[in-house]
Amino acid sequence: MSMRKAKRILSCAVLSTSILAMSACGNTSADTNTAAGQTTQDTTQSTDAQAAGSQKDTAAGDNAAFKGFEPYEEELNIHIGRLASQHTVSTLLPGDTLEDNPYTRYVKEKLNITFTDEIEAADEDYKNHIALATSSGDIPEMFTVTNYDTLVDLVESDLLCDLTDVYNEYASDYIKEIYGSFDGRGLDMVTFDGKLMALPGTNADNGVPTLCWIRKDWMDKLNINPDEDGDLCVTYEEIADVARAFVEQDVSGKGTIGIAMSDGIGDAEWIANANGGFVGKWLDNGDGTITWSTLSDANKKSWELLHQWYEEGILDPQFGTRTYEDVTALLIDNKCGIAFGAWHMPDWRFSHVKDANPEAEYVAYTIQDANGKVNLAHENPTNNFIVVRKDYEHPEAAVKIQNVLFDMLVHETLDTAPEVMSFVQNGGDNFTKPVQIECLPSTTKDVYYNEHQAVLKGELLPENTSTAENKNSSSIMLEYLKDPENVTEATRTGWSFYNSRIVGLGAAIGGLNTNGNANWVSPLYPPTLEAMEQKKAALDTLELKAYIQIVTGEQPIEYFEQYKEDWMNYGGAEIIAEMEEYYANK
Repeated sequence: MSMRKAKRILSCAVLSTSILAMSACGNTSADTNTAAGQTTQDTTQSTDAQAAGSQKDTAAGDNAAFKGFEPYEEELNIHIGRLASQHTVSTLLPGDTLEDNPYTRYVKEKLNITFTDEIEAADEDYKNHIALATSSGDIPEMFTVTNYDTLVDLVESDLLCDLTDVYNEYASDYIKEIYGSFDGRGLDMVTFDGKLMALPGTNADNGVPTLCWIRKDWMDKLNINPDEDGDLCVTYEEIADVARAFVEQDVSGKGTIGIAMSDGIGDAEWIANANGGFVGKWLDNGDGTITWSTLSDANKKSWELLHQWYEEGILDPQFGTRTYEDVTALLIDNKCGIAFGAWHMPDWRFSHVKDANPEAEYVAYTIQDANGKVNLAHENPTNNFIVVRKDYEHPEAAVKIQNVLFDMLVHETLDTAPEVMSFVQNGGDNFTKPVQIECLPSTTKDVYYNEHQAVLKGELLPENTSTAENKNSSSIMLEYLKDPENVTEATRTGWSFYNSRIVGLGAAIGGLNTNGNANWVSPLYPPTLEAMEQKKAALDTLELKAYIQIVTGEQPIEYFEQYKEDWMNYGGAEIIAEMEEYYANK
């Protein structure tokens, strides 16, 4: 099988050995998804985590041979490629640059490493620069890769350094434990022919579960409660009942819209989950066959329900025409009081709602199916990747930088690292770091919730939480709680932190753990194979068109079967066959 078709072939035996070695690491902490912050796996162990989080403290003792935090005697300047969005640059301190800022100065202080940016660009422009560099073979010494297919192309072109040995020798216990917490799923994706070709960022299912967020102040006004048993878990029928009440009684006074969804089929994930299905996922059936999840009967039932609600008037009459930004505008304009999304929506989406409508308060619920299960799909375990040029003299520097930024820095405070911690607390963007990845344990959300709950209950002081980010967010949350009825510009961020970490995670972590009704599946996240590259975009268009036509009544529900047939005939069957061959030979 060619590399272009199969993209990569793993050496499962070598990988399994590596994972076993990583799972033997000591007890350390976990991290969060903002600025420098990362959080410990157990709130009762924050003191232990600060002592154990960095092997540098014990390098002269129990682990004298460990060199993962050892600075270079002579300054090492690395030529890098890096993302440089307008937002990232806007958060820099006056006079600072992406080459010289609190994060890069911290790395210089700890490792004697400086950086020269060969490529600075944003988003698609950055991908294009990396693609050009790959085609020419002239790539930076170290750089961030933002797309898995690009990583595969770099490996296929034999441009990258094998990091297996330097990772095993230089990676800290905590970094290894982060990867181990994903049962090797992240390292699996960057291992080609038994060789570790990149340091992957991780994704701790930050967007899962999809919660139903409802305006609590509106429900209080109408004296309705969809969650009589208080378990923070509701059915789609109960959501529809609330939407119906909002519309019939025009709770907003502006012609209230019950349920608004954007024009992307991904917005139907919540209702698919509630019917036992998923949207847009490749699912392994366990017998060597693969299914595209949107073709399921669960989605057929979901589209039929949405059509019924559309006809009844509780689903937005402009369904299929609004963008995500349009739906957000409805929330801000006080015209819609139900939204679907992750636990962290108060940090960005609802903060604007609160600014425009000071009375707005939300409550979050998980959504169960007919069997009482909350259906959840693991997200792709990786995000961006750090790679090193094949002939670079110091490949271990990438691992050392990862140790410093995602282990050592996790445990710093304003007292121990005042410049970078102040930068973090004042909104410095995480991607001003020289590498644009996140390294988050799979337990990230649990630790967020547990530590903020402990602070809320007075069991833990903000300064005793495990990370700089948690110290910051929990202390700001407490400031808001001094006068929660009167949110000001100074305390609105605290309102957001309370609603994401207490309300959102109260359902997503607290409720799920208490109820014990989570049903997880692990979708496949393949590279872009040949048939997929050629035909998937057209299939996505066909799918979206069928979805909108059925929901709005332009086509009857029976058309779903025609959509399935067309999807398979117009390339879907070919894509699936290619994927089944790829995974059979992996």
